[in-house]
Amino acid sequence: MNGNVNPVSEEEARSIGGNVSGGGPSPESEPGSVVAGAVAPPPSKLTKADFVSGQEVRWCPGCGDYSILNNVQKVMPELGIPREKIVFVSDIGCSSRFPYYMNTYGFHSIHGRAPAVATGIKSANPDLSVWVITGDGDALSIGGNHFIHAIRRNLDLNYILFNNRIYGLTKGQYSPTSELGKKTKS
Repeated sequence: MNGNVNPVSEEEARSIGGNVSGGGPSPESEPGSVVAGAVAPPPSKLTKADFVSGQEVRWCPGCGDYSILNNVQKVMPELGIPREKIVFVSDIGCSSRFPYYMNTYGFHSIHGRAPAVATGIKSANPDLSVWVITGDGDALSIGGNHFIHAIRRNLDLNYILFNNRIYGLTKGQYSPTSELGKKTKS
C-alpha cells in the first residue's frame, strides 16, 4: 500500500459508515470512500500559506502592491483551483514581480505583452486558470493594443491591474491614469 491509503478491514469500514466495494483504490474513488479494505483520505484544503512562495518580497516600503499580493494569496484557496492549474503572467513594472511571490506557475513577459503570452497559454491549455498581472502603464499605454485584442478574443483570462497612476518603476513618470495636470519628476 502507498502512504496515501490506510488499510482497514471490511468490518471496520462498515462500522465507520463507509461504502465497501471490491478491488483496490482507483482514480475514480471519491474522497473518503472505502475501497475493499482501504479508506481514501479526503483532499487537503489549500490555505493562504500554500500560495506564498519562498521569495523575498521586494517592493518599496508602503507600496500598495503588498496589499494586492496579500489579498490575492488570501482569496486563491477559496477558488478551489489546484495550484498546478494556475498561471500568473506579468509584464514589466513594479507589478511584474508578482509571479515570483506566488507559489503557482508564473511567466514574466516583456513590456505590455502579458496579454499576448496569456492568450497563448490559455489557447494551448484551456483548463488552466490564467491571470494577467499588469500595471496602468503596461495595460493602458505600452500594451494598450494587446489589452484590447485580448478582450476582443473573449478568452477566459483574469486581469489584475495595479493602478498607481504613475510609472512607479521609473520613479515618477506620468502614466495614462495620472491626474490631469499632474506634474511629475520627469
